[in-house]
Amino acid sequence: MKEVLPIFMKRLIMGLGVITLAVGSMLVANGQTELIGALIIGFMTGLVFLGNMSLRLWKAASLPVGGAKRQMLWGLVLRLMVLFIVLLAAVRISTQVFSIVALGFVLCYAWAMVLMIRMNSAK
Repeated sequence: MKEVLPIFMKRLIMGLGVITLAVGSMLVANGQTELIGALIIGFMTGLVFLGNMSLRLWKAASLPVGGAKRQMLWGLVLRLMVLFIVLLAAVRISTQVFSIVALGFVLCYAWAMVLMIRMNSAK
């Protein structure tokens, strides 16, 4: 795990950079440059979501079954609360900000899952 994580993070960040350039250029072309910050907030929420999930999984691996289940359920509650708070704040600003934050979160999470699948199938 310690050998794979730096490679995964490097690929994740590079991919998010490319996605940011692609979506950001579309926002600039539409004259909505102020929404690029919302996209980055969505990415950051996705990274927090993924980081919390991986840390909980790492801790749960050394616990007995009951403790591991409790650890993962508590982590799920925390992740969903963070996502709810961020999206609630975004929807109070505007529906456009909400949409872009949600898009950033989904793109970050989906890209991470694609990377995990590719790296596991390459073994």
